[in-house]
Amino acid sequence: MIKKSILFYLSILILFFFEFSCTKSVSSENINKNQEVVRIWALADIQPRNSEEREAFSIAVEDINKNIKDVKFAIVAGDIVHTTDEDTFEWYVQEKKKSYISDWYEIIGNHDLKSDRGKLFKKILRENLNYSINYGNMLFIFLSDELRGKPTEVTDEVFEWWKILIINNQDKIITVVTHAPLEGSKIPFSEHEDRQIAESERFQKVLKEYKVDLWLSGHLHLPNEFTNTMNRNKNLNDTIFVHISSIRPEFLGLKHSQSRILDFFCGKDIVSIKSRDHKWGKWNKELEKDYKLSKIVECK
Repeated sequence: MIKKSILFYLSILILFFFEFSCTKSVSSENINKNQEVVRIWALADIQPRNSEEREAFSIAVEDINKNIKDVKFAIVAGDIVHTTDEDTFEWYVQEKKKSYISDWYEIIGNHDLKSDRGKLFKKILRENLNYSINYGNMLFIFLSDELRGKPTEVTDEVFEWWKILIINNQDKIITVVTHAPLEGSKIPFSEHEDRQIAESERFQKVLKEYKVDLWLSGHLHLPNEFTNTMNRNKNLNDTIFVHISSIRPEFLGLKHSQSRILDFFCGKDIVSIKSRDHKWGKWNKELEKDYKLSKIVECK
């Protein structure tokens, strides 16, 4: 197990240098960037192991406060803590309070339930681990990890709940949030058993028949510069899969604290997905990309 883990992170380090040097600009849709948007902050894998890594989240919150206005809500795709102790959860809550963003929607990652099966998460953050919210004609579905292993494990009962939501809301723009990526999503390393959603074929079957516009996940801690960390998957009904890099810096600081900003353009069938470097407080402009959605965004 130790050897496999070392090889995995070594391969990430090698690929990081390769991908960073080969990143290319992407084209953008011809839309009015001053148009009204529903702006969402998507972040993942805060999981600090020391005070320096706690500071990375504080800096990210400060960066959003100072430089990115009108965020409607934040999505946290799991692994808020590294070890499940009350002090770290309470620290997270206090840091959230420093943000101007009032609404935060979190799910459990494998580290959030590692030693207590999610009891502190439910006590301090939210009782419901699997839930959905509506915003205009957009539906956001949140699926938590339910066991302590590295794969994201979703029970059959929760899967059926998710499936019914998908089938009954085909008139909406649907976004799914999980901790690990779906196998077959083409997100890097998502073919590894401990880096994917267990029994992904259940979800794949539904996606091929019913429309899901976006699927957001974390877990891998990969820099957003990696190829295919954001891709439209033709094999899965054109679902747009988006990996959210970790807030926690990695590889001795070579990978900075990163997250994503999603702008859903009101009156348009367009979402613009941006990458933010919080250490330097700047956009990764070459990573910005606009995607066509299945429906026109109807804002509140």
